[in-house]
Amino acid sequence: MSDLLSIGSTSVRAYQTALNVVGENIANASTKGYVRREAQLTEISGGAGRYILLSNLTVGSGVAANTVGRNWDAFRAADMRNATAESGRTGSTIVWLERIENTLNTAGISAAMTKFFNAGQAIAADPTGSAPRTGYLDAAYGVSAAFLTSADGLAAIDGDLRASAKLAVEQLNGLAAGLVEANAGLVKARDGSNEQAQLLDQRDRLIDQMSQLASLSVTTDERGVATVKLNDASGPTMVAGVSSRPLDVAFNTSGTMALTLDPNGTPEPVPLKGGSLAGFMEAANRVSDMRLQLTNLAQSFADGVNQVQAGGVDLDGQPGAALFDASSGDGKLAVNTLSGRQIAAARPWTVGATAGNAGAATLSIQTNGTPLASTRISISGGVLTATDPVTNSVIGTAPYTPGTPVTLAGLDITVNGSAADGDSFTVGATRPGSRDNGNLAALDELRKSGQFEATSNEMVSSNASALSAKRQVADAQNAILEGATAARDAVTGVNLDQEAVDLMRFQQAYQASSRIIQVSRDIFQSILDAVN
Repeated sequence: MSDLLSIGSTSVRAYQTALNVVGENIANASTKGYVRREAQLTEISGGAGRYILLSNLTVGSGVAANTVGRNWDAFRAADMRNATAESGRTGSTIVWLERIENTLNTAGISAAMTKFFNAGQAIAADPTGSAPRTGYLDAAYGVSAAFLTSADGLAAIDGDLRASAKLAVEQLNGLAAGLVEANAGLVKARDGSNEQAQLLDQRDRLIDQMSQLASLSVTTDERGVATVKLNDASGPTMVAGVSSRPLDVAFNTSGTMALTLDPNGTPEPVPLKGGSLAGFMEAANRVSDMRLQLTNLAQSFADGVNQVQAGGVDLDGQPGAALFDASSGDGKLAVNTLSGRQIAAARPWTVGATAGNAGAATLSIQTNGTPLASTRISISGGVLTATDPVTNSVIGTAPYTPGTPVTLAGLDITVNGSAADGDSFTVGATRPGSRDNGNLAALDELRKSGQFEATSNEMVSSNASALSAKRQVADAQNAILEGATAARDAVTGVNLDQEAVDLMRFQQAYQASSRIIQVSRDIFQSILDAVN
């Protein structure tokens, strides 16, 4: 009789535990990171009887629910963490590439340069007009504004990226510290207890959050204590049991990003392969490269335009002054204070062919030294002769090759085309107010050779191409992540239909167990009544 009562009592307690576990599952069906649990029911052995012949007659002592198990699949969890890290890297990179694209498109450097060069052509059509010269300066300020917008935009992106990376590193270090606490709890927790299940849930939630920031390799011991290495199984250890090593982030002068594990202990450089921090590293390289390209473009454009200015004279007959200043070296382009009259549209020297020249040659002249105000150049036998037109004395001679500059009488002289012996030219300094527009040909040549507009467009298109490629990768990675998440959740998630069935099943078992106790009491009472 006591055996029947014992079986009923253990059964009631066991199914009460099972009902509690089912209730916990239902209550946490929507709790993120909760892993479905099951009460592990085991038979209580009756043991051997006092006599050998009685051992085979012993039925048992009921049922026990002493442990709570988790529906956990370590392999599916690892697949999801890997997919999360890959998706996190790509998604993080996309955010910064989109900001770069918006900055460059908003600035419109190429369009501003096109307007500037077209404004130079307007001066060529009316060399002494004030309106085209004013338009040229306005276009110069437009180019400056475009570079300023790009430079400030990229600098802002760089600053935000650095702040975000530092915040992510702090978050990762905080999660690692939390994992250490979970590990410490697992060391003390009783195996199979609900406390252990809760700590294991906490452990896995922390690891899942860490995998969003960095690629991880995770191993656990028999107690569930986790060891976390960065990247893969051969990577540096960040968490080992109840100790962790902090991660640190730094940026060098060029703007690229470096991660170091345990910087104050045994430093180890960590080139992360996955997670949003890896995306930050990739984006930092892109931003750094874009800022360098912008700086080089601003400098080469300023140098080229200033060289054109220096090669001509303005409306007052003075050498052209520098128009742009890119000395800040950060991709910004300033416009020097000039008036419209200071635009050097004219060539410094005016060349006139003597009537009766038999050849088809022309001369290109640049200053090289201290020339006379005017000079007569004659050609004979492959030799150039410079003569002072006032004294008719020979200043100097030099052999020449068509198309190649020759230095003579303080001038760089280039013979273009074929000349006949005896051809001569008069060379004189361009006077103030000249309608000559010959120096603007150098601006057109600069536009063709410098390829500034194409370079600017290439900056935009290369970033757009990288962004498009990342988006395509992201689509594939998100599909993989969704599949991995679904596969894990199919094992670890709570199915309310299943819980409803278990609830009814355990409720019936609980009621039946209660009935066993009732029957045992009724039988015992009948015996007492019979005795009395």
